[in-house]
Amino acid sequence: MKVIIVGGGKVGELLCADFSNTYKEVTLIDINEHRIEKLVDTYDINGLLGNGANYDILSEADAAGADMFISVTASDEINMISCITAKQMGAKYTIARIRNPEYSKTKEFLKHSLGIDLMVNPEYEAAKQIFYMLKYPTATKVESFSGNKFNILEVVINENSILNGVSLTDSKNIINFPSLVCLVERKGEVFVPRGNYTFEVGDKVHITASNKDLKKFYKLLGNKEHWDKRITSSLIIGGGKIAHYLIEFLEKVNFYTKVIEIDKNKALALSETYPNIDVIWADGSDRDTLVEEGIQTFDSCISLTGLDEENIIINLYADKLGIKKTVAKVNRASLKQIAEDIGQYSYITPKEIVGNIITKYSKSLQCSKSSDIENFYRIANNQVELIEFKISNDNINVLGTKLKDLNINPNMLIAFIIRDNKQIFPNGDDMIMLYDNVVVISYKQKIEHIDDILAE
Repeated sequence: MKVIIVGGGKVGELLCADFSNTYKEVTLIDINEHRIEKLVDTYDINGLLGNGANYDILSEADAAGADMFISVTASDEINMISCITAKQMGAKYTIARIRNPEYSKTKEFLKHSLGIDLMVNPEYEAAKQIFYMLKYPTATKVESFSGNKFNILEVVINENSILNGVSLTDSKNIINFPSLVCLVERKGEVFVPRGNYTFEVGDKVHITASNKDLKKFYKLLGNKEHWDKRITSSLIIGGGKIAHYLIEFLEKVNFYTKVIEIDKNKALALSETYPNIDVIWADGSDRDTLVEEGIQTFDSCISLTGLDEENIIINLYADKLGIKKTVAKVNRASLKQIAEDIGQYSYITPKEIVGNIITKYSKSLQCSKSSDIENFYRIANNQVELIEFKISNDNINVLGTKLKDLNINPNMLIAFIIRDNKQIFPNGDDMIMLYDNVVVISYKQKIEHIDDILAE
């Protein structure tokens, strides 16, 4: 499979790292010679210096023969022109990163009329992820399946948790509702917990249950007074594109929202676009400003400035004030680990969100069988994949056989099955049936079809 990537920035580099291990031929086009040299030296890819919207450059890259053409430069216009040109030249599938809210409103027109197969908006997707994290305040990450009806939450065990020091076997007396502890991440090590596993402070635990039962799980994590009431207000620091989309989500559920933005023009534009929210022109990293604007009265604080360090520090301060939920935008991988080391587990990284969406789409295209990938996520520093498969008649190797009779790969786990809009936590006597949706956890092993869960 031949892939062409236009733009070697944060998202482009992430895709180069991922696709160079997956596809036969990957070509990167960028106008920055140093950037190309760096990525070509780091990954098994080809590099081409030039403008990805230029016909001659695309011809040299053989865009006509591309199975997938992805444009993720900083310019929406270049991304659109590149994809349209590549499509006309013969590229099978085209993907464009589009960040401008105005273009997002014409998304369907651009897709159907201009031949862009997938348009990805990192800021919109980041805002959606933050919204889910506010909906499930104990979670540091939320992965949704089957149209957001079912979720796998990542939560952190703290000192006040009832589960601290309890084995997984004994926890069945505490977690007395249908659920599954799918995965644990402890000090960088990832593993599927067995009966003798004991919950410890700092463990990042991935759990799934019905949405009703997930709320019961909140009380087992400590600080239960925070989770008896839902979050209804949010202070947003930084009025960029993510804030723009997040405000739209929050307005639909009647959140009280206030935004602090240091740039006067941005603050004015936000206040004109959203007259029903409070927009303050001030420095959101200034303690006096935060106190004056009543930070301590909000249920949540979302730090979305352009500086990772600033976002982490603001959230540390909000945590100290006892705010229920804090979320920070953190782009640098090195700072994400530092953030976790000091107790800041709730953060979003737009480039990784976009990378997951594009990888999910590419995996779907790779599948030659009709067991389509419905959803795809990478977690635990990309060591683990969560994949939702739609089961069809082609999956004869797994259909109608009891799970205990299937030779399932030890590095894989069936988290749950969705059948007739119900969530099933399978045991050995359960079977995968036609039209089921099956959510599989795969650790350090590539999987493209549901049949791949079987050991050779």
